[in-house]
Amino acid sequence: MLAQDAHLPRRVQDELSRLSHTGAHLGRLLDEVSEALFHDHQKRPPPVLSSAPRLVLTGLVQRWQRITEKLGSELLLSGTDHLPDIADLDMLALEQVLSNLVSNALHHAGPGPISIDITRSGQGGHEELVFRIRDAGPGFPPTVLKSAVQAPTPIGAGEPGSGFGLHVALDATRRLNGKLTLHNPPDGGAEACLTLPFPRPEEASTDTIAQSQQLPAGLVALLVEDSAALRLGLRHDLETLGLTVIEAHDGIEALERLTDPDTRIDIVFLDIELPLLSGLQVLSRLRAQSQPVPPTVAITSHVFLVNRQTILSHGVKAVLRKPVNAQRDILDAMAVALGLESPLSAGQPTPYASAGRAASPQDALEDCLDTLIAHLPGPTAREVLAQMSDDLDRYLDDARRAMQDQEGPERHALLSRACHSLSALFATVNMKAAQRDSRVLSERSDQIAPSDIIEILSHLRQYASNIQTAIHSILTREMDTNVPPTHFNRR
Repeated sequence: MLAQDAHLPRRVQDELSRLSHTGAHLGRLLDEVSEALFHDHQKRPPPVLSSAPRLVLTGLVQRWQRITEKLGSELLLSGTDHLPDIADLDMLALEQVLSNLVSNALHHAGPGPISIDITRSGQGGHEELVFRIRDAGPGFPPTVLKSAVQAPTPIGAGEPGSGFGLHVALDATRRLNGKLTLHNPPDGGAEACLTLPFPRPEEASTDTIAQSQQLPAGLVALLVEDSAALRLGLRHDLETLGLTVIEAHDGIEALERLTDPDTRIDIVFLDIELPLLSGLQVLSRLRAQSQPVPPTVAITSHVFLVNRQTILSHGVKAVLRKPVNAQRDILDAMAVALGLESPLSAGQPTPYASAGRAASPQDALEDCLDTLIAHLPGPTAREVLAQMSDDLDRYLDDARRAMQDQEGPERHALLSRACHSLSALFATVNMKAAQRDSRVLSERSDQIAPSDIIEILSHLRQYASNIQTAIHSILTREMDTNVPPTHFNRR
């Protein structure tokens, strides 16, 4: 997070970025070692966030260029326009391959240019990315060209001259489902060619988007949600399904939108636990004013039988549980709310359920966050997580400032609103104790001693810090702009 602070000097940003991304490599290495040593090791699932290959690789090469210049060589990069802006590509594994190949050329080819050239080959579903790393040195010896085929783990691996770097590069290539070949071009030098299936963003929602075409065209949805992070994710889902979205961030604004004669609304996605006016109060006031109520889908963290019955008794057609992790759930709710014959995604298994039990509370927390953003494209997922982190700070600061005011209705109103929003955020990541404490403060702060309120807020700050740590871990999981030390030797 500090590395993204524009107010820091560029040198400090670079060092923080390098430290963060070195940590990402260390995590990968520790996981691989643990998997090899401990038969019951639970390997972390692969990250769900898409990477930005063009941006990351350009940053990598800029770092490497500073190193190669100091050693009297020149590193050239071409063809980055062939890289996608966003794609599901393991950038840690890609760097392991490229950094070993570049380092090998740097240490064994002598002074001279080293080039990385990127091209595409093939068409349609068979398209591939091709990375050619070439130097002007004496070329690969025959023993290395042979070892590139089998590449067993060499004896004395890690020692200079052992060929361990080639083994690491080949292993990383396998993780990328790619192919690495070495050869000596007729005009001299050495060339390594890395071929990868062309990476594309996750397409798990393709069927869902196709099903959304069964919806009436041109639907306008009112999205009422007080959490900016959750509103951002839901807005993306609704727009992906073809809806035009109007937003409201509390019950008062929702009521204004719904009573505006110039605003057309075909369906409402209504958070029930809203500040100022709850979702149910919004519906009650509309009926009291004899205002028509569009088909409504309730969104709530509290989907218990009694709650559900109460919600449905207010004319709500369908209920979605927070966090809403799949567009197919939205489609099913819309089908019910709009009176379509059957759920639009009936029979579709959900791919977003968390697999297996987490090894620790922090792992469980990351699993919840991963599930929350699993169906979102990389940039939107990162924006949702960053917004959630900001929201936690904002509402905790609001609650702290409220406690600095004099005792009275205004203080309790401010505290109630802040803690209500905190309750929704904690519910999103299944932190039930924090959610419960937030709700108690939201509903009964006037009955609690100030010293107890301050203590509860202190506990909530720690809960929030744990969430922010998990968010930071996810956001930095795929970032990678450091050249690790390597022992790639081909002689």
